[in-house]
Amino acid sequence: MYRMDDHLQQCRNLSHYQQQQALIDFIVPRTKYPMTSQEIRVFIEHRRKSHLPLDPHSIIDALAVLDGTFPFEIATRDCDVGQDPTTNVQSQKCTKVCMMCSKMIDEVDYFDHINACIDISSARPNNIQECYICSKEIAEVDFITHVNEYASELSSSSKSKLTTRQTQNLCFICSLPIDSSKISSHTISCPSRHMYCLKCFQHSMNEYIKSNIPPGCHSTLCNYQLSRYDVACLPLESDTIKHLLTCVKSAQRPQCPLCLFYVDFNSMSDLENHAALCNSENLIACEYCHCLYNMYRMDDHLQQCRNLSHYQQQQALIDFIVPRTKYPITSQEIRVFIEHRRKSRLPLDPHSIVDALAVLDGTFPFEIATRDCDVCAETCVYEDIFVFGCTESHKLCYRCFETSCTTKMTNNEILTCPLCNYQLQDGEIRQLRVSADRQKQLLEYQIQKTFSIYTGATQGVIKCPNQQCHWVAEAKDPTDRFQVQCPLCGYEFCSLCNQQYHFRTTCQEVPGITQRWFFWCNTERGNYWQARAQQDANFRAQLEDYERQKVTNERRNEELRQRYNDLLADETFKAQNCRLCPHCRRVVQHLGGCNSMICGQNYHGGDAQSGCGRPFDWSKAAPYVPIANRGPQQVKTKLKAPGEQKLVVHKDVQ
Repeated sequence: MYRMDDHLQQCRNLSHYQQQQALIDFIVPRTKYPMTSQEIRVFIEHRRKSHLPLDPHSIIDALAVLDGTFPFEIATRDCDVGQDPTTNVQSQKCTKVCMMCSKMIDEVDYFDHINACIDISSARPNNIQECYICSKEIAEVDFITHVNEYASELSSSSKSKLTTRQTQNLCFICSLPIDSSKISSHTISCPSRHMYCLKCFQHSMNEYIKSNIPPGCHSTLCNYQLSRYDVACLPLESDTIKHLLTCVKSAQRPQCPLCLFYVDFNSMSDLENHAALCNSENLIACEYCHCLYNMYRMDDHLQQCRNLSHYQQQQALIDFIVPRTKYPITSQEIRVFIEHRRKSRLPLDPHSIVDALAVLDGTFPFEIATRDCDVCAETCVYEDIFVFGCTESHKLCYRCFETSCTTKMTNNEILTCPLCNYQLQDGEIRQLRVSADRQKQLLEYQIQKTFSIYTGATQGVIKCPNQQCHWVAEAKDPTDRFQVQCPLCGYEFCSLCNQQYHFRTTCQEVPGITQRWFFWCNTERGNYWQARAQQDANFRAQLEDYERQKVTNERRNEELRQRYNDLLADETFKAQNCRLCPHCRRVVQHLGGCNSMICGQNYHGGDAQSGCGRPFDWSKAAPYVPIANRGPQQVKTKLKAPGEQKLVVHKDVQ
């Protein structure tokens, strides 16, 4: 900055070509990939025609996106001396017609030539003008007459010798002088800004309609194709515009002057409606997905966006960019383009991406690697393919991956590869492109299912009977009976039968004791208190208390009756289908197959339960003998009067 004054004094005296060469020399050693001066010169001229920034950073960033490739063809020509092939940066389309002398000038030297012509014309008398066609100096009084006469003489032969000329005063087809106003002329928005008189332009458009080919600037000298927006802006009749719109093939979109994005265009009302609703001043970028949102709604968006996965945030950016590019482009291409910019550490804001894509003129510089999904056979980009860690390395798209996990979870199966039995690891489940809550749910399900399979395949594993609890423990001796208290829910149960713990009784004696206790609670207890109530007032009070608690007793008796029925059903089932292990006397059921059995598990492994684990023959095993299955009987004991009862005296009892 301290030497800028000296530099400006020197630079302002240089020609345009020298100034451009200084910019090229500055850029050449600073690009990401080596490039020649000729390529950078062509690239700068292309950006100048497209009205894109020409500062070094913008040019270097745009070249970095190309990844070492050059999108434009550089025309070459043999040297007239020695016929050595040299590079000629400017092709036939890169020549211009001087506005002062009407000579064909190389575009590189065009501005220097214009300055020289201006100096010459400034020295010419005011009453003398140079003819646009023959370059002769004509008196101002006779200038218009001379031009019209000379143009009429050359009009018949000039059409076959047209050259690529671009001027603000001559029609690009008939080369006649025209007024630059919109009433008598029209300028095409091609890079060269070609101008036509309305007569030639209307005739040219009618030829496109008759031939039913896409309308363009010029059929042979300019390859620019008109977009739907260009056709809608033509100064032609509405019927002609409608016919031209049916011929348009170019998918180029017009750019909104407010938000600087490109808009889908079918009619002028589309652009007008967008401009009316466009409020670019209130748009700010999200720090997570980089999309532009209204500043007053940003807080709500941030609460949702911060919980999304990286893939979902990137997909939101892609969905934001797709309808706003200059040329239509697929989501896969934008995803590859964004990843390339991320690796190159280039800006990822929507405007930078859209501007970089606009430079490519509808072409895509990168090859997108694709592969077919092993399940749905749909062709997907490699970024959308997940490779499993199984030995076959099966490859599925993320949509089939998620569908497989959802189906297996619904069927209560462990999460595996859809094409083999490979069990998914935590890291693979975390790569699913789902929300964080859904991902957490799948991880917890996989952990629980894996643990359940382990406990089911291990002998001597004790599970808590409480359905709400998932506590398990491994017993040292599977045949030992002891009291278990779950450390999670506090439930106490027997280690063998999983019923409420019975201290000094075996598992087989529990049904009989329960039956006798049920009889007592249902009949004998009431009779006992009634007899005592007749003899003692205290008994009467207890009877009254018993009556008050009758509802509670009935509910408890109903529970006991249900428990008795369950035990009776269990005993009946065991008597019909079960036998006793000859080693540990445990009740064993034969589900099918041969007579070879292993106590506590399937013969070929799996479904492990508590048991001794020793083999035996089913046909030789002793049958299970059930407890007497007498139903509850109403027994009414007739008590004797207190005087008739024999007094029992216990000795040595104080």
